[in-house]
Amino acid sequence: MKYACTLEKRGDGRFRARHQSASLGVVEVTAATQAEAVDKLKNELRYRLELCPCTGDQFQHLDVEVVPVRSS
Repeated sequence: MKYACTLEKRGDGRFRARHQSASLGVVEVTAATQAEAVDKLKNELRYRLELCPCTGDQFQHLDVEVVPVRSS
């Protein structure tokens, strides 16, 4: 499964990865590196999906697609 997320560098130098959808709500994590932020987001998405009672699927191959953050 593929899930879109945004990835941005915060003012303190850490990276924030964020996903928002109707089925999972808002999922947001921070980390020291981009790769670590994406990994943490994958783990959180996998955790939430595995707890969903509507499916028995295993989410071992979760794909997070980083999309650009739009400026206001």
